Amino acid sequence: MELDEIDFKILSMLQRDARTSLKNLAKFAGVSIPTARFRLLRLKETAVIKRFSTAVDPAKLVGGLSAFIMVKVRLPDVAAVAKTLSEMHEVSEAYLTTGQFDLVLRVDVLDMKVFQDFIVGKLGRIPGVDVYSSCFIVEALKDQVGPTLRPGFGVRLKCENCGRLITEGLIRKQIDGAERLFCSEACLAAYASKNPANLSASGNSDQTLERSNSSLS
Repeated sequence: MELDEIDFKILSMLQRDARTSLKNLAKFAGVSIPTARFRLLRLKETAVIKRFSTAVDPAKLVGGLSAFIMVKVRLPDVAAVAKTLSEMHEVSEAYLTTGQFDLVLRVDVLDMKVFQDFIVGKLGRIPGVDVYSSCFIVEALKDQVGPTLRPGFGVRLKCENCGRLITEGLIRKQIDGAERLFCSEACLAAYASKNPANLSASGNSDQTLERSNSSLS
């Protein structure tokens, strides 16, 4: 599925204001309201749009420090350390990276003391953490949600179980707090048999979306 100019316009407007009306989306994209509604639904169903959320401006809050922390981890422990850090409320963002460091975190805390407590009492005590370095954010010069969209961006949807590209049958299911995509009921069942604990904890929230080859390829 390759995004076109209409998709770009809809997504770029939603990146600026996710609460904009369907009428405004249609006008900005130069299409009818039914077309805008269909395009928006397709972008949501194919998980191009992950969610609609509220962006809080840290500058409007009383107090608070924001910092980036670069973390080097012993190779066998990367996955475990990443999971531990992602579950900490001080960590707003976490990325697996290449280069000198393995993880990059954005941390938002109340003050310097809380930051020091996080470094010494939490980060420094995680098994596998080797080296870390930090820098404080003075001012956000550009704060955009997602990439700047332009021609050439497309969408590849892979089955969580078999890893193949999904071309016509799309099954979505919330599993362990994240949305997973499957190409067939068979792959969903196979994944469930390998991960019974995750499936039972997630409940029944699967949704099947029928698509033709031309709409997802």
